[in-house]
Amino acid sequence: MIVYVFYLVALAVCALAYWKGDRTLRLTAVVFIVSWALTPMVVHLDRRGLNLPVAVIDITTAAVFVWISMRSRRVWCAVLSALAIIPIAIRFVAAADPAVHNDSRAASNNVVVLLQLLVMVIATRLAVRARRRADEGAVRS
Repeated sequence: MIVYVFYLVALAVCALAYWKGDRTLRLTAVVFIVSWALTPMVVHLDRRGLNLPVAVIDITTAAVFVWISMRSRRVWCAVLSALAIIPIAIRFVAAADPAVHNDSRAASNNVVVLLQLLVMVIATRLAVRARRRADEGAVRS
């Protein structure tokens, strides 16, 4: 049940980012929603090993975030790109080392996702504040 609550929170954060954000933030929110929607569709029932379809989605998502980061040159984009690369490393380490328990892998992924959502909330706040300052500057002129 808690998984669905996290999906709803993530959807709400991405919807807020799409609604209130600038073009870069909107693109980032769409990439998040698409990757989070595709992952449950391709995940295998067997949670051991690399789970190649999910790894491909994670790698593609990280590559898109790096591209967005290079294009926009914002700090939050760079942090989000780094946080998108971490689950790939987690997945490969868990596949390479059989001593890593599935619960540990899942918990570390959940921590990274929560940090990604926090970055999205901060980026949305920065976009709203920048728009408000731009509107105040336009009114004064």
